[in-house]
Amino acid sequence: MVKLLFNLLSSLPKSLIIEKSRESVSAGISKVNVPVQDRVMLHLSENDDQADRYLVGPELTRPGIAESCALHPPNVSRTMRDLLKKNLVSEHTRNVKGDERRQKTWQLTEAGRELVSGVRKKLSDVMVVVRDNNGDLLELGASEVASRLDANISLLQVLMHAQHEGVLTYGDIRFGAITKRKETALTSPP
Repeated sequence: MVKLLFNLLSSLPKSLIIEKSRESVSAGISKVNVPVQDRVMLHLSENDDQADRYLVGPELTRPGIAESCALHPPNVSRTMRDLLKKNLVSEHTRNVKGDERRQKTWQLTEAGRELVSGVRKKLSDVMVVVRDNNGDLLELGASEVASRLDANISLLQVLMHAQHEGVLTYGDIRFGAITKRKETALTSPP
């Protein structure tokens, strides 16, 4: 019986065997795919505290958006043109911290803020695979991941790591220092 199975496997092309084994390994891990416009709008929403300021951080510039959203800068420009046509963002030329020259920056419009709240709800429910501090694989909604990993990361960061890594692991140095959860009730010593 074993010999028959061995002969059968040896007759199959090696590439077919490798592809099937890859499928079985990744079959249980859900794929996260965040559309480009949703990434950009979520990023602008997370930096909305800088809206209408004279001096802003580099995260509102083309290179800053590209880095946060894992995009090439030309794709940021194309996406911004589309969002501008839909009146979801506005474009400004501003002073940027750490840079002497003024640069183009973007911020959400009121219509963009309304739309991004729905996008945030939709993306918060995306299922993400996490390896917790006990080594167990869990599938959680994206909005629950940061607290489960004891990390101070945004929804966009969770989704981007999930999209590129597949599984988020407790204690991963890229998520920063582990932050302890606040205890709700104080217990007195015995």
